[in-house]
Amino acid sequence: MPELLAYPRVLFDFGVVGSIGGELAALGVRRPLLLTDRGLVEHGVAKRVLDALPADIEATLFDGIPANPTVAGVEAAAESYCEHGCDGVLAVGGGSVMDSGKAVRVAVTHDGPILDYLNDPARVTAAVAPLVTVPTTAGTGAELTMGGGIHPDATTRALGLRSVHIKPDLAVCDPELTLTLPPTLTAATGMDAFGHCLEAYLAKKDDPPGAAIALDGISRVVRYVERACVDGSDREARWHMQMAALQGGMAIYRGLGPVHALANTLGDADLHHGMLVTVSAPAVVRFYEGRLDAELADVAAAMGQGGGPDVAGGIEELNARLGLPASLREAGYDKSDLDDMSADAAASHFNLAARVVPTREEYRQIVVDVLGPG
Repeated sequence: MPELLAYPRVLFDFGVVGSIGGELAALGVRRPLLLTDRGLVEHGVAKRVLDALPADIEATLFDGIPANPTVAGVEAAAESYCEHGCDGVLAVGGGSVMDSGKAVRVAVTHDGPILDYLNDPARVTAAVAPLVTVPTTAGTGAELTMGGGIHPDATTRALGLRSVHIKPDLAVCDPELTLTLPPTLTAATGMDAFGHCLEAYLAKKDDPPGAAIALDGISRVVRYVERACVDGSDREARWHMQMAALQGGMAIYRGLGPVHALANTLGDADLHHGMLVTVSAPAVVRFYEGRLDAELADVAAAMGQGGGPDVAGGIEELNARLGLPASLREAGYDKSDLDDMSADAAASHFNLAARVVPTREEYRQIVVDVLGPG
């Protein structure tokens, strides 16, 4: 019987951010480091969380997390944590902030530079600082996962920090905090959630509950992402997109695959990860045609497709309606070393969970398709 991993505890609904103070106290946290980014401070989101804290919770605000998480950002946050005598991490933001929070909880409780633990995650022990995640986007699933990516610097690819010990203690998912998310980020993060659910469903792990969660997440994204983009104040759509993001985080426990291998290989500091995922997905799905037809039929049904299933075409049509690019060249991507790209994708750890893994030559053709003309 396969082992089913337990997810972190979750609070979910409009208004649950108001309960954070009591939850922190229950974890023994009285002086949290509120980890976030400057954009969320400027838009008042961080203040809403701070205002929800009772007077006996004394938070230190750190807003220096960049759009893509870096070792420098983690180290600066850890320094602030220690300087102010903090006793836990409250990560409020998108994937960059939440992944940084996972690294900070290690950095403040383990000897040596955080880079040592990025290079060897097996060194991470259970002696980590408490961590509560509060997602402000609906897509990354990082509020639940036991992994994160941190870039050694702003120009190098992320290193994975994966350990059961960095799984958050609690995720507080309040769709209210996503109401002001702009359409472009709503689309990119929403399709990131779709990509997590898609790849997780196609993964080889024997986990029927996780598979069911993944299919339901796919269905929610297809039904609600456009509504959330058109009208950010649509509370029903925001609730369902937040749930789809949560389901994506749950589904990730099944594993991912070639789409994320490509997104990591093709990663660019100027391009949103969710956009990289959804632009890469159709080419990978077409590679799967004739290999995973039964699974793709299930995905097509979850997408509401009638007649002959066309998952790749459905993703492309949805991307187009959301204003997302059809190819990376269309998005302004200018790298072109196909040999390096295909070799890197073929060597990715994301392939380990996939039912079918492209060869290096097959990856080369997939990369050509993802890049597009130009």
